[in-house]
Amino acid sequence: MDLWSQSILLGVVQGLTEFLPVSSSGHLVLLQHFLGFKGDNLLFDLLVHGATLLAVVVYFWRDLWSLARSLVDREAKKERRLLLYIVVATVVTAGMGFTFKGTLEGLFYSPKVVVGTLVVTGFILFVADRFSYGDKSMFGFGWGPSALVGLAQGVAIVPGISRSGSTVSAALLLGMDREQAGRFSFLIAIPAILGAFVLEVRGVKDLSAAHFMPYLGGMVAAFLVGLASIKVFLQAISRKRLVWFAFYCWGVAFVSFILFLGGY
Repeated sequence: MDLWSQSILLGVVQGLTEFLPVSSSGHLVLLQHFLGFKGDNLLFDLLVHGATLLAVVVYFWRDLWSLARSLVDREAKKERRLLLYIVVATVVTAGMGFTFKGTLEGLFYSPKVVVGTLVVTGFILFVADRFSYGDKSMFGFGWGPSALVGLAQGVAIVPGISRSGSTVSAALLLGMDREQAGRFSFLIAIPAILGAFVLEVRGVKDLSAAHFMPYLGGMVAAFLVGLASIKVFLQAISRKRLVWFAFYCWGVAFVSFILFLGGY
């Protein structure tokens, strides 16, 4: 498989798994390993994550506009409070990232670690789907719970631990309404993904001319598929279907484990 085909396939996988609670980083690590990816793993991951960030911004532009307008609208008190909750979650996530980035960065080259962390992600999703019955709004969630959701997002630095799965599960277990938990998860994802992108974008200078167009193709695929998967995930949360993704994570972990035993 040439670089073009690999990039498009990996972009589609990124678009599907960035927003579905199955860990996009974990899937990319495993798939790049099994495909023998011909490009720069970390640089490609960065670029397709930027593409899916754009998908979130496009999908939630109304929410983002309301939050931005609250800074100058005195009547928009609940939106301004939500913005502060997002800031709290983001600060906690950033603290996790700066503290553990060096320690955890090497895990992005360890597919065998991903097998174990996918099992953990499945367990988190199963518990949250079966044992959460909250009705809190994200506008009145509170400082403490917001910080804990930010902590859950920070843990997702580890490949195989789903960012969306961790944040939605944390919000649900802390009593947030299902539909609101999904939206809150996506809103706090924007500064987190943007921050990681800005910190790592210096690697773009190493992008060769031969890799530019295939990588761009992967980014377009990630953006388009990402838009569709956001809607699917929000529906799954509302309909109490997260357990399906738990079984999926366990299945991927099991198949990958068997492949590793076979010497792949």
